[in-house]
Amino acid sequence: MSDTNSPDSVPQKQPIRKMTRRHLLQYGGALAAVTFVGPVLSACGGDQGRRGQGGTPTTGPAAAPTNLTTAGGVTPTAAEAMGGATPPEGGAATTVAATPGTTATGQSYNARTDVAGTITFWHFWGSPVRRTAIRRVIAGFEQTYPNIKVNEQFVPFGDIWTKNIAAVAAGRGMPDVIVEDRPQLRARAENNIDISLGELAQRDGITGDAFWPFTWQEATVDGVPYGLPYETDIRVLYYNKAAFRDAGLDPNKPPKDWNDLEAYSNKLDQRSGNKLERIGFFPTIGNIGLDQWGWMNGGQWQTEDFEPTINAKENIETLAWMKKWTDRYGKKNIDAFTATFGQGPEDPFMSGKVAMKVDIQGYTSFLNFYNPKFTTKGGEELSGEEGYGVAAIPPAPGHKPASLSGGFALSIPRGSKNQEAAWEFIKYLTFVGQASWARDTYGMPTIEKLARTDPELKAQPNWEFFVDAMSYGRPAVYNPAYPSMLEVLGPAVDAVMLGRQTPEQALNEAQRKAEAEIRRQRR
Repeated sequence: MSDTNSPDSVPQKQPIRKMTRRHLLQYGGALAAVTFVGPVLSACGGDQGRRGQGGTPTTGPAAAPTNLTTAGGVTPTAAEAMGGATPPEGGAATTVAATPGTTATGQSYNARTDVAGTITFWHFWGSPVRRTAIRRVIAGFEQTYPNIKVNEQFVPFGDIWTKNIAAVAAGRGMPDVIVEDRPQLRARAENNIDISLGELAQRDGITGDAFWPFTWQEATVDGVPYGLPYETDIRVLYYNKAAFRDAGLDPNKPPKDWNDLEAYSNKLDQRSGNKLERIGFFPTIGNIGLDQWGWMNGGQWQTEDFEPTINAKENIETLAWMKKWTDRYGKKNIDAFTATFGQGPEDPFMSGKVAMKVDIQGYTSFLNFYNPKFTTKGGEELSGEEGYGVAAIPPAPGHKPASLSGGFALSIPRGSKNQEAAWEFIKYLTFVGQASWARDTYGMPTIEKLARTDPELKAQPNWEFFVDAMSYGRPAVYNPAYPSMLEVLGPAVDAVMLGRQTPEQALNEAQRKAEAEIRRQRR
């Protein structure tokens, strides 16, 4: 989940509701009735293997496999990270080996470098950093797989999944590989949007052992993968050390809790009359919202049995705390202030307008790219680690930090005619290319050992802090009957900030909406 100035340069994710048969028919007409016939996956039991590839034949016989030692905890050489090893003439399989002296995780896979075909790959990485990074990985793949051509296509973040759903429903125009929103992947699987990768993974020796456990869980249904986890993240607090120094705050002592956020902001805020020139902090500026702040106050959004707890006392208290920040600055003032934000170096943090902001660890790659100067009142320009620091997101007093760890997966949409080539591409990106991707983008690898042991990543500023922060990271809330359940929070927050409802009234209404939708879906 990213705001408009996050490393992915995309708007905040719009929740995607579980598609009913009625919705699918609306997208694809009569074709949808053919495409999506079949029981939902959770009811299939042992039939998942039969459903594995949706009855679509593969693109010819599989090539002779080779055991590819991957970047899952080892560090390939520069050429290997780029896929520099190429098969000998005639297409015989090749092995991409790890750097001498390193130890593999035991997660390897069979690479079939004789597979041929042309595949279309949809992604939403349009920023200079990420477009370059993914093209670098693709170039490596095409060197290792000389018979596969990849057509990468940028599709805006707000359109990519709805466009794919419509294409699958129509039976044409879908990509061969798509970057999926991992928390929503289970809903796409149950609605037959993406195919099961279970048989392919079993054939090629791929299990969930190499991944951060929650990333594999999000990519599977009843243990069967519908995507391979590709990139995860962790949200942290970025703070402006130059502003701290000017305000008389110790730049090496970030705020520890909500009380500190208020006390620090008292010193950091700068106004010209009612006009805000700089603020210390605001709870919805950055890559965070009520859902995560509720965790910081001990709140939960559903029980272990998936019953919503949206109007729990802790969540109401959290929304009331957020309202206090709006009252502090004034709704009109904060709206006028946020309207001055721009992209890149004009974002709220790099421009110096907001001294403390929550964002994912990948935001660091944009700080590196733009290299903003954080200037003190005395005119001293601070950059890099001298100019900003990172810390855990401050929780409510008496609580421990928590953080959302989101991310993506690589999946094959139903109807792809190039599944074997698509599968080889997914494997390569996940187990080999992800090392190059992480180094370029500060993306947290989904392969845990790679994140922990890669020497190039460990040498980067704050990398080990980000990895340690994964210990209190949490996956996004997922309700199987209502996958986008937390969409009810947006209207609740708006109603409270506009003074139309109290926090209790707004969350009681959100609770009723969630309960009603869950009852409807369970019928």
